[in-house]
Amino acid sequence: MSLSSTSLAPDQRLEVLFEQLAELAGQRNAIDGRIVDIVAEMDRDELCGATGARSVAALVAW
Repeated sequence: MSLSSTSLAPDQRLEVLFEQLAELAGQRNAIDGRIVDIVAEMDRDELCGATGARSVAALVAW
């Protein structure tokens, strides 16, 4: 979403943009956390071998 330079003052535009960045960073952190959970489960249950990968690191390096 783009903010028009005429609709908001520069400091207001920055505030809105920083809020959007904060929201996106939070979503990315949640996604990264879920990826870690999934990889930990695959490692814990030794599911890596069923894929043909030599290690969990090799499996998730894609």
